[in-house]
Amino acid sequence: MTDDRKSGTALIAGSLCGILTMAIHPTGAASLTPGQAAHLALVSGIAHSIAMLSFLLMFLGASGLTRRLAAFARTPNPDRLAFAAIVTFGFACVALLIAATVSGFIVPGILRHMARDGAAPQYHLIVDAVFQFNQAFARIFSVAASAAIALWSVSALRNGGLGRGIALYGVIVAVLLTAGIVVGHLRLDVDGMAVVVLGQAIWFIVTGAQLCREKEVSGT
Repeated sequence: MTDDRKSGTALIAGSLCGILTMAIHPTGAASLTPGQAAHLALVSGIAHSIAMLSFLLMFLGASGLTRRLAAFARTPNPDRLAFAAIVTFGFACVALLIAATVSGFIVPGILRHMARDGAAPQYHLIVDAVFQFNQAFARIFSVAASAAIALWSVSALRNGGLGRGIALYGVIVAVLLTAGIVVGHLRLDVDGMAVVVLGQAIWFIVTGAQLCREKEVSGT
């Protein structure tokens, strides 16, 4: 199996794990019994563990994608867009790790305490504060990952390495998602995050499929 095929497989597998995460992601509840809180904590932990695995796989695949696109860059003045993209994507993955840890393990723990001790006002304040913390890192991830997709896509449009159609899609979806987040139309609750994940997953899955079909670039 070539490096391109391995990278493409990792991108596809990681994207599917991201979609699975959103499919099983639990929604919040105003009040929970101890049993319900324990169930929510278990499901949330599983969902966000899958999310962490998904971006480990996607970063591995993205590293191979970067290598491929860099091989197409023109000399003697090659662009560094693909390299900038992988750095930006790494930044996004760190933000996702923090957001997933908060949503998957910290918030469920607080909800278990609420179910056991009663929904005292201070618990609602804590949950709201933690939710805002999570939202901040979710926005950082969503914008940074979109920027990375845009950079990879522009590199492909300039130098080749990916189909023109998926490269154009990457630029368009990155702009739309970023604009929606910046102006506040796209709120990153479970539904909003599903829009981000699906929009980006389409790009990664199609890109991964192209890498699986392409021949290895000589000299890389």
